[in-house]
Amino acid sequence: QIKPLSPFVWFRLGALSMRLEDWATALQAFTEVVQQEPEEGDAWANVAAVHMHNRNPGEAYPALNESLKLNRNNWRVWVGKLHTCMDLNKYDEAIQASLVLMDLKAKRNQSEGIPALEERVVRALVGASVSKYNEAMKSGDTPAIDSSKRTLVRMRELLSKLQSSMKEPWLYEASAFFNECIGQADQAIDDLMREYRSLISFKSWETDRSMLERVCTVITRMLAMHEEEGNVEALKKFKFLVNGIIRKVKAAHFDPAQLPTLRLEELDEVIKTIDAKIGTT
Repeated sequence: QIKPLSPFVWFRLGALSMRLEDWATALQAFTEVVQQEPEEGDAWANVAAVHMHNRNPGEAYPALNESLKLNRNNWRVWVGKLHTCMDLNKYDEAIQASLVLMDLKAKRNQSEGIPALEERVVRALVGASVSKYNEAMKSGDTPAIDSSKRTLVRMRELLSKLQSSMKEPWLYEASAFFNECIGQADQAIDDLMREYRSLISFKSWETDRSMLERVCTVITRMLAMHEEEGNVEALKKFKFLVNGIIRKVKAAHFDPAQLPTLRLEELDEVIKTIDAKIGTT
């Protein structure tokens, strides 16, 4: 028989029930704890954890907020809030949670195991922030436009912080997409150049078919943006870069029969396009 006013016992029951995957009992137990002890942050976190397991983000969300009111340094709760906000399309809050996680990771000991933001999460946040802005602009709703602009500012801050701590090609690609969508063409081209440099830092990229394909994809995107900008000097510099890639790829293949003909033809087309653009400018 459990005493009706024993939060400690209810908490122990909840923890044991979670280990046994008895989620209904766990939820009942932790709910009893927070009803009796509303300032028990760990109990609120566990209420949220049960709701997240049950795929009920709408119920998890307020419990996560209650937990964070009491302890803003629990990174696991912030991870839960990040994913819950994404499930609820609360992308601005998801971005804020990501920023907090990055700050906590920078300040804490590595042994705590605070996870880095996943690629799929960052890409989803980039896409959602851009979509939110585009939808707001189409609607003409001034408060929605202002809100979406604040989200873009936070997203830019997040991308900047990520780039200061990691040099992954996918991150530069995501940042280029973001900047291109918000009309920052120069910054997008810079991001693509960083992606290119990151890709060619891999050993033997010239002979790795998958890596070479990614390099060509970046080059094609850069060409499109340079064409749109119409800067002749920039196109000339870009042509020099592409010719350098072609030379490196050919030099890395001692057997002509092993040359990546398709990729070389793709790069040759880039050169022809640049020449045509320069000639008509």
